[in-house]
Amino acid sequence: MTETFKLSDYDCVGFDLDNTLCEYRIGPMVQMIYDVLIDYLIKNYNYSDRHLRQPIDFDFFQRGLFLDAEKGNILKINGTGQILRAAHGTKFMSDEEIVSVYGPNRTWAVTDVFVDNFIETWNGPMSEKIRPLLDFFDIPVSLVFGRCVDGIDNISRPQTYNVWPDVLKGLIHMYSRENFSANTGDYFPYLKSTPSLYYNKCPDYVLNWLKELKQTKKVFLISGSHVDYANFTATQSLGENWKELFDIAVFYSRKPGFFTTNRPFYSTDPQMLNECDIVDNIQFNNIYSQGNWDQLHDLFKRETGKSNPKCLYVGDNILQDVVAPAKFSGLDTIAVVEEMKLDSNDNDINPDNNMLRTNKWSSYLVDSDKKDTSIWTSFIANHGKLCIPSIKNLAKKPINFEFTPFTKNKIIFNGNGFFPFIPNSLYKILK
Repeated sequence: MTETFKLSDYDCVGFDLDNTLCEYRIGPMVQMIYDVLIDYLIKNYNYSDRHLRQPIDFDFFQRGLFLDAEKGNILKINGTGQILRAAHGTKFMSDEEIVSVYGPNRTWAVTDVFVDNFIETWNGPMSEKIRPLLDFFDIPVSLVFGRCVDGIDNISRPQTYNVWPDVLKGLIHMYSRENFSANTGDYFPYLKSTPSLYYNKCPDYVLNWLKELKQTKKVFLISGSHVDYANFTATQSLGENWKELFDIAVFYSRKPGFFTTNRPFYSTDPQMLNECDIVDNIQFNNIYSQGNWDQLHDLFKRETGKSNPKCLYVGDNILQDVVAPAKFSGLDTIAVVEEMKLDSNDNDINPDNNMLRTNKWSSYLVDSDKKDTSIWTSFIANHGKLCIPSIKNLAKKPINFEFTPFTKNKIIFNGNGFFPFIPNSLYKILK
């Protein structure tokens, strides 16, 4: 008998904010991030204007690529860490070139560690060698990094590259949490000046679905965004009364650490501008910053009267929202993979999302040439219950709808768990 699960099975249902409940207009967003990042690198580090200011190549973008920082390479890997495709700078490497650099097994010791336990590569010395591009906020980095490498190679090809530290400084310049209120770093000022260019409004039926969930479940929000930016985003997407949709909200959660460490919770001020004081006893109907899952779970135990309330979390960042909560904290998780929208025959798609289609890297979920799945498909299937293109796909179904989850059998992978369809690129490999 086929296993099923329902949202009504859960006591507590949680969500990420950015690219989960709040859907961005990805085309304009990525263009803006690219422009801000290259301006910073050209002005501050004298990278090649000629290479970086070429027209943006959306076909080079894909979530889930890895930077081999020292070699100047960009990699796509499968679930065992084998390199499926690689580019040096923006120039794709042949199979022979990949083998000459990474050996006959097409593996790299650092990605092997990542596959086994990604936390070991998150901070410390190893994080200087590898960078996974996990979401739409850093998806332009592949092209920026690649073009910086191209510019260096145009002069002379070094043994090792030192591009990544400069790119990282550019990302910090853009995204530092102090920048939203200070109106600095370029990214936030652009976002605030024309929000309608970057945000999609959440449809009423999704808001009504959240309200219905809250009648019988504890509904929570956990976001990595700082409280002022998160409030702005939630207001733009969910409306002025967004706080009424949740029993509790946690911002600047610093996932995946939220699920692996014991950082304290901090209160926030009534205007939702700042992080304030450490809070030992968190309560419903409040907005917090930082924190940890164990303490939040204890609150759910008190509020539900259950010793082990059943919790579900929905998010788009596969490491932070799917793998970490499932692996380290025992939550069930659902992955939101917007790339599925253009990997189907469904015409109900956002026109901004043409850049999510299969491109030079094949698709996010598979490599069609190698007839193999990506590491992200493996992570989703092994740690998630379900994979959906949008939160709308949940909201269109009744809360007691029976979903078919992924089969937790590594020998059998039949595409169960992808809803409401198996992506075309994956189906071609499975059939």
